Amino acid sequence: MNPWQRRPYRKARLGLVLGCFALGFMAIAGRLYLTQIVQHESLRRLAARQYQQQLTLHPERGQIVDRQGRVLATSLPVPSVYAVPHEVANPDRVASQLAEVLQSPRARLHQQLQAQGPFVWLARQVTPEVEQRLRALALPGIHVLSERRRYYPYRHLAGQVLGFVGVDGQGLGGVEYAFDRHLSGQVRQVTVPRDALRRRLLAADPPRGADVHLTLDAQLQYLAEKELATRVEETGATRGLALLMQPYTGDILALALYPFFNPNDFRDPAQQQWQRNWAVTDPVEPGSTFKVIVAAAALEAEVARPEEPFFCEEGLLQRGPRRIRDHEPFGFLSFAEVLQFSSNIGAVKIAERLTPEQLYRYIRRFGFGESTGVGLPGESPGEVRPPKAWSGFSQASLALGQEIAVTPLQLITAYAAIANGGWLVQPRLVRSLVRGDTRQTLPPRLRRQVLSRRTAEQLTAILTGVTVRGTGRLAAVPGYAVAGKTGTAQKVDAETGGYSQQRVLASFVGYLPAEAPELVLLVMLDEPQRHRWGGQAAAPLFRRIAQQALHYLRVPPPQGKALTVRAPQPDVPYMTVADRGVARAAPRAE
Repeated sequence: MNPWQRRPYRKARLGLVLGCFALGFMAIAGRLYLTQIVQHESLRRLAARQYQQQLTLHPERGQIVDRQGRVLATSLPVPSVYAVPHEVANPDRVASQLAEVLQSPRARLHQQLQAQGPFVWLARQVTPEVEQRLRALALPGIHVLSERRRYYPYRHLAGQVLGFVGVDGQGLGGVEYAFDRHLSGQVRQVTVPRDALRRRLLAADPPRGADVHLTLDAQLQYLAEKELATRVEETGATRGLALLMQPYTGDILALALYPFFNPNDFRDPAQQQWQRNWAVTDPVEPGSTFKVIVAAAALEAEVARPEEPFFCEEGLLQRGPRRIRDHEPFGFLSFAEVLQFSSNIGAVKIAERLTPEQLYRYIRRFGFGESTGVGLPGESPGEVRPPKAWSGFSQASLALGQEIAVTPLQLITAYAAIANGGWLVQPRLVRSLVRGDTRQTLPPRLRRQVLSRRTAEQLTAILTGVTVRGTGRLAAVPGYAVAGKTGTAQKVDAETGGYSQQRVLASFVGYLPAEAPELVLLVMLDEPQRHRWGGQAAAPLFRRIAQQALHYLRVPPPQGKALTVRAPQPDVPYMTVADRGVARAAPRAE
């Protein structure tokens, strides 16, 4: 066959080859279209899962520090134990081994190891010794991971103020609860690359919550707790309180409660009854310390004068069916002496100079019957009834600090208003919130003017006499003028409905140096069995704490200064300036 006869076959083969190439090209193009267009998103996600890892970063809880930067609460890594049930080959044997190490019931562990889920907690936040024993056993399906546990390095110091954190990292009391949103921070989602062996190539640093800077001073808190515990034991009281405040800014420098509460062991049943911060949650009848509020109202309303005499009926006053007695028979006492010797009869006669509406208005102006705004959980506004709900004896009862319930924080805040010249300040426990390089300052706040400066100065001069010649002589601090008032409040007997003669709340509240007050201090002893009167039981505790606090803060005795008070400026924001370790109020322009 000649070449011309083979040409048709060559054309057929060429066409076949070209057809195959065309089909191959079309297959590749189709595959590319399917991969790049149709399956693009699913393949991208598959690649991301293989070479990237999505992490949920739970923030490390911020610290709580005192005004000097001392750490009062922090978080530390601790081991926790969990099981992957389908990896446990012999639940019986493993449960027996775990029961001994974890000190947990074998039956409960056996049930957990047979759970259907992929993960079950066996023990949270165990000790390092338990972790070591578990790792030595190397039990299949039993794993240990690191969690964060809240740790309070000073143990019970300010325990009721700080509160505590549960095993899941949530604040459950005190500052930990009130500022939980700031301390815990925000959960973040991040993506990190990993290699073919699924190892992370970059570290992912967890976020961190804000640090809370308190107004408390750990050293002042320590000395207040130390002296409080000693005095409670000396007097046989059931519990006690010491509250130290700066009068111009409202800064709470110490808030001590005894018996103590250690938030490291918040699950201990023996401690749970002492978790409550009763300085803000438990209103009490204030007793004779409230006479100063009545006296302030009378002076401000100009219905009485400091030198005006009042006949105190030789110790017994009959008001209808009710008898009002003094702790000793007094004849004529001046207005000032009524406070200095704590005459019940004199206080009632002063209160009767006011109308019920006037008395009620001044009580409310001093902040009683409303929350202080300190921000702690469970704060009570106390109980103040309006005049329309009063009986015929209510005005006399109020003069004695009865038929009214106030919190210790409300009471010291009212005395701070007298000390600073008549301005009610909002108690401040938190100075600032710090997150990284960002600081959010919570400045002091003036709420309102409750007294004129003249009235505040008159009261300061009168109250100074309480510790010189009156019922509070045992509260006197050598070298310093102390202005204050004793209180012995009878508690209501639940069985009889009347006032108990044996169960009392002994207290002393005052400020010093009286010429230029730096500190306001309230101490309370609940149901002391020895030295029951406020001047006997509480006044010595006041002196011990005040004397050491002045020494720590290096406050010198005012030499030759006239008795006067300094008032904060109204409607002007002011900042605290460090001075001898305590904040003074200094006006500042916007």
